[in-house]
Amino acid sequence: MDHEKIIIKQYSPIYGTLGIIFGFIGIFILSPLFSPIALILGLLACFKKEYAAGIISILFAIIGIMTSPILMALINLPTITYYHYHGNPL
Repeated sequence: MDHEKIIIKQYSPIYGTLGIIFGFIGIFILSPLFSPIALILGLLACFKKEYAAGIISILFAIIGIMTSPILMALINLPTITYYHYHGNPL
């Protein structure tokens, strides 16, 4: 007798969920740690076709990066705003 096996694989959107969680935490505390993780998880979620959760986690990561003075200094944004407000050309 030939018995057929039926394998049911349930998929859970882990990358998107973790990306949203890390991104939301990264807005408020430890942004240099959590925002890049949220950005990476958001990109992985988009590659796994979790578009809504991936885009939300990428947005949270961008907001976390923009509100972090340490990360802004790493990407040289304070220098740009300093020149802009003091009238010196770039």
